[in-house]
Parts: sequence; C-alpha cells; structure tokens
Amino acid sequence: MLWHRHLILLLLAGTGSALLLTFPWIMPNLPALGTGIALFFSQLCHQNPNRSLVMAGATLPVCARCLALYVAGFVGIAAYPVIGFGWRQCQQLTRFLMVSLGLIVLDVGLDFAGLWVNTFFSRSLTGALFGGACGLLVSYAIQHSRLSGSSVPSNPQRTRQLVLRSSTHDLAPIPRPSSPTTILEAALRRHDLHPTPPWCPV
Repeated sequence: MLWHRHLILLLLAGTGSALLLTFPWIMPNLPALGTGIALFFSQLCHQNPNRSLVMAGATLPVCARCLALYVAGFVGIAAYPVIGFGWRQCQQLTRFLMVSLGLIVLDVGLDFAGLWVNTFFSRSLTGALFGGACGLLVSYAIQHSRLSGSSVPSNPQRTRQLVLRSSTHDLAPIPRPSSPTTILEAALRRHDLHPTPPWCPV
C-alpha cells in the first residue's frame, strides 16, 4: 500500500471536514478565515440557510447533504486500509455509487416536483451514502494509479518471459557492418549498373 498517497488524501479530506465542523468557532475568533471558508464553499454549495445545519448558533457554510458527503468521504478514505477491497469489490462499489447518486437525484427531483418533501435526515443520508462510496473509490484509484511502478500489480510469469526474451536478444549475433565496396555494388546494381573493374580502360 502506498501510504504517502493515502496520508496526503486523508489529510486533505480531514482538513476540509475539520474546517466545516469547527466553523462556528472559527467565525467569531478568526473572521477573515471564516469568511474565506464561506466564500470557498460557496462555489461548491448553494448555502441555503434553510437546508444547512446550525451549530453553536452559527449556520454552517454548506447544506446538510454536502456536510454529510464531506464527512462520510473522509470516513471512507480513513476506512480504506481496513477494508482493502480488490477490483471485483470496486466494480460492486461503483454500482452502489450509481445507486446512491440516483437516490440523490430522486430525493431532489421529487421535492422539486412537489411529490415529496425531503428532510434533513433524507438529505444527510443520501449525501453520506454517496460520500462514503466516493471516499473508498478515490482511495482505490489513488492506490492503483499507474503513476508509480510499485502500484501496478506484478505478474511473475510475464516478468520471467520478458527476462528470457531480453536474454535471448542479448545473445543474438550482431550483424557485421557492410564494407564500402559491398554498399557501392548494391547501389550500382539497384540502378542496373556494373562496377568497372580496375583493369578495364576508361
């Protein structure tokens, strides 16, 4: 396992979640930082106060669904070394990701159509399911990226074949370079000419 990649990803996800959860303390004590956090997440979330959680008298800078997505994503990344699934489990998790995304679309669409009124619970649940699946899949993709040779699973039989092929190629005789006379004769023969013997008068 590539721990340096995992720790960097875990640090990024943990920092984002920590900034959101500590926002009620940051805003009154570090207003410049709190304003920057709110402006940053305004590019990622609608920040509707009616759909955002209130902690310690302060409205969080993201809605309940986004908060659950970020926190569950961090939990999924942190749990990846314990779970440690393979390619087949990754395919199954991809299907689960699509299902959780469909639940979000259904929750939003039915609420928009007036057929269903979503709640903090439904928004948080669908966001957490989608975020956890994203965290696990991103961790899997980072670990099995082809950016590093150590991340590509090795095939001993294929490696042995390549070594034998390379050894055979190294032992193959190296052709001797043609002499200038041979090259000249080949060029003249290509143009239907014949080299003039040295004893033939010109």
